[in-house]
Amino acid sequence: MTIAESPPNRLRHLREARSLSQQEVADRLGSPVTAHQVSRWERGQVVPQPRTRRALAQVLGVPVGELGFPASSTPVPRPRSSAEDFMADDEQDPRVQKSQEEWRATRQLLNANRHALSQTAAGLYPHAALGHTGLIAGPGWIPDAPVDLADIRLVEDVSAAAPMLTGGEREAGRVLPDLSLMQSYSRYTRAIRDLAPPRLFEDRFAWRLLGVDWARPRMLFGETTYFSCVDVFEPVAHELAYVALDADGHPAADPTLRDLPYRRLVGDPFAFARRPVMPAVSTLTIRRDGDRAEFLLHRRDPRAVAAAGGMLQVIPSGIFQPSSLLPAAREADFDLWRNIQREFSEELLGMAEADGHGQPVDYASGPFAVLDQAQAEDRLRVACLGVALDALTLVGEILTVMVVDSDVFDGLAYDFVDRNDEGQVMAERFPFTEAGVRGLLDSGRVAPAGAGCLELAWRWRDELLPA
Repeated sequence: MTIAESPPNRLRHLREARSLSQQEVADRLGSPVTAHQVSRWERGQVVPQPRTRRALAQVLGVPVGELGFPASSTPVPRPRSSAEDFMADDEQDPRVQKSQEEWRATRQLLNANRHALSQTAAGLYPHAALGHTGLIAGPGWIPDAPVDLADIRLVEDVSAAAPMLTGGEREAGRVLPDLSLMQSYSRYTRAIRDLAPPRLFEDRFAWRLLGVDWARPRMLFGETTYFSCVDVFEPVAHELAYVALDADGHPAADPTLRDLPYRRLVGDPFAFARRPVMPAVSTLTIRRDGDRAEFLLHRRDPRAVAAAGGMLQVIPSGIFQPSSLLPAAREADFDLWRNIQREFSEELLGMAEADGHGQPVDYASGPFAVLDQAQAEDRLRVACLGVALDALTLVGEILTVMVVDSDVFDGLAYDFVDRNDEGQVMAERFPFTEAGVRGLLDSGRVAPAGAGCLELAWRWRDELLPA
């Protein structure tokens, strides 16, 4: 029987009727079941073993026979990837299981302790730490005052040499789980895909940060992809979590670079030639009403995103990448303001994500036109606060702030969503006061990029909110 001929089972309908995600089903079944396996069951690519079917029926509250699987537990023949050739559909060697379970456990601890681990990582570069935000900044990366976004010239160097590190190094392999008895995973993204996939996990083109110069001012970029960067920055973070935390997530050691072979191999974190640095553009959105100001935050869903899950983040925030791979889109989207506008429309207004596969965005219509007009009338001002790295992952962060007059903000806020693909838009608006800002920064709940935006925006509040 071919895949095309295989009858659909009822698993997906039963799961959705109980408002469960694939990850939630996997969590209830327990290790080593993953959301990826649940997806394969639903597509008819694999039939689970009888004992798993019994557990699955209990999770969904139905008799086993109502799952819709054929009586035989023989998997449906299909082409398999090289990775899957080493993976039993429902049974694994206990030693492989243990390796994968330990990897998942460390990753869970990593996501649950990102704030503390960012502080630990920043302590490895004390000369470069940006306060207590968990960010580090290279020499000259933070300007003397906010820089109007329109004054920054972006330069693309498509001939830039490929970075030296790829995530396939022996030192990175030390944090990768076993794929079989005789082989480990070759890349961190492949382990995430199979063992702990978030809802949003797709490889896409992105611009790679190569340099920043505030004297001009300008930023230099090359080309990269999302997975190329994840394969380097997540092993760096995973390694630190493994060394610095015990099995319960408590501090176990105060590591030095000698204890962290992959981070030591990365070397100078500000040497962009050594690894791909994929920057995100993170924007603190401030509503101004006379002498009163307040801002928005976003809680990132750990089930949906690969990084900073469970933490508060400024909104909008997103990787600097084009909306489409069509040449017209790449030319128009190589612009920090356009990136901010797209993320604003997606994260706050619920517009469909420009995922790189469609047509270029029409910036002359909808909320884009509203934002452009408000900026032209000086009722919206957007500035760059500097560039930094998340000390834990060494991911690049372009820190920006957008101050919006209350009438413009409120007109847009009528259409704000409560949730988006990456998490929840916090209903509470936070006061942009010393108590409000410091309280959040001291709470440990804000992701490093958001903390950096708040730290610098408060430092330059008089320039951003003149009387």
